Amino acid sequence: MIGAIELIKKAPDKQVYDALFGSGIKFQYPLSSLLLFDGAKTITGASYVNIAYWLDRISAVCVFLFSFFSAKILICTLKVQGIARMTVNSKTEVRLIYFLVLVLTFLFYPILRSYGLGQIQTIITLLTAIAIYCWQHNKKAFTGIIFGFICLIKPQLGLLFLWGAIRKQWKMVIPGLSIVAIFSLISAYLYGFNNNLYYLKVLSFLSQRGESFFANQSVNGLLNRVIFNGNNLEWDGKFPDFNPLVYYGTLTTSLILMIGGLLWRLKNDYPSVIELSIMILCTTMASPIAWEHHYAIVFTIFLLMIPYMHTFYKDKVWTLLLFVIGYVLVSQYYQFVNTFADTRWNILQSHLFIGACILLFFLFRVSWKFKKQE
Repeated sequence: MIGAIELIKKAPDKQVYDALFGSGIKFQYPLSSLLLFDGAKTITGASYVNIAYWLDRISAVCVFLFSFFSAKILICTLKVQGIARMTVNSKTEVRLIYFLVLVLTFLFYPILRSYGLGQIQTIITLLTAIAIYCWQHNKKAFTGIIFGFICLIKPQLGLLFLWGAIRKQWKMVIPGLSIVAIFSLISAYLYGFNNNLYYLKVLSFLSQRGESFFANQSVNGLLNRVIFNGNNLEWDGKFPDFNPLVYYGTLTTSLILMIGGLLWRLKNDYPSVIELSIMILCTTMASPIAWEHHYAIVFTIFLLMIPYMHTFYKDKVWTLLLFVIGYVLVSQYYQFVNTFADTRWNILQSHLFIGACILLFFLFRVSWKFKKQE
C-alpha cells in the first residue's frame, strides 16, 4: 500500500498496478484501500511507515476484540429461546465462556496467521464479526455501514449488498452502498479515475491465474496444485501460468457458490444470522485467491453453529464428529501435508478449504431445518 501511494504521488500519470506488478509487488487491493493510510496521515501527520507500525499494534488489540465479540455471538445464540437446549444461567458461566473462547482464539491458526503477517485482514475479520453481532441484534444499518467500509478493501464482499437487495434489506443496503459510493468518489479524485477503473483488469488477471502457493485455500489453489501449475511450497512473487482447466474450474465453482448463497431461501424477508453467515462464507470461498488468514471469520461462525448443532444433532454422534473434524481441519496448520506437494496427494494441502466446505454444508442443513419448521 505504501509503495502504491508513493508511486501515485511521484508519477500520477503512471499506471500504478502495471508498475507495481512489474517490480514484483503483488498489490491486489482497490485504490480505495489507500484512503486508510492517507486519511491517517492527514489526521495525525505521521509517516506512512509509522502508520503501518500503529496498524500492527491495533491489529493486536483486534485479536482480543475479535474473541470478545465471537463470545458474545455464542452467548446470544445460547440465550435465544427455542434455538438451543443449552442455557447460560449465571455470570460465572458467562465469564467461563469468555475465557474458553479467548483460549480457543489463540489456538486458531487463521487469526494468528493474520496477525503474524501484519495483515489488515485482522481488522477486517474483527469488523465482520461485529457485523454478524449487529445483524444478530437487528441493527441492520450498522451491519451495512461496516460491510461498506470492508468493501473499500475487499470489494468482493459487495455481493452481500446484492444478497440484501434481493431480500429487500434496505436498512443494510442503502447505508452500506452510500459508504462505498462516497469513498470510491474520493479515491477517484485522489488517485485518478482511470487508475481506479483499471482494478477491474487486475481482478480479471487474478481470476485467470490465481495462486498455486499452498496458503491459497480455494478451488483455484487446489486445481493449480493438482496439475502442478506453479510453485506450491514457496512464495516467489510469480503467478502460475494460465490453464483452461484451472480457469473454468474456478469460474464454475465460484458461480455455484455465489449463486447458491444469493438464491438460498430467496423469498425469506427476514434472513437469519445463519443465512448471512452462508453468504459471507460463500463469498470468501468463491474468491480465486483465498489465503489462510481470510478464513479467520470461520472461528466466529463455528461458535455460532454450536448451539444449533446441539439442537438438531445432539443424538447423532457421527454427524457431530464430522462437524468437529471440519473445525479441526480449519483451525490448525499441518506442516506434514506439504510433504505431499509433489504427489497426487497434494489435495491434502487444501485441508482448510475442505473444513470450510464441511461448515458450509452444515450451515445449509441448519437453515433448511428452520425452513421446515416454519
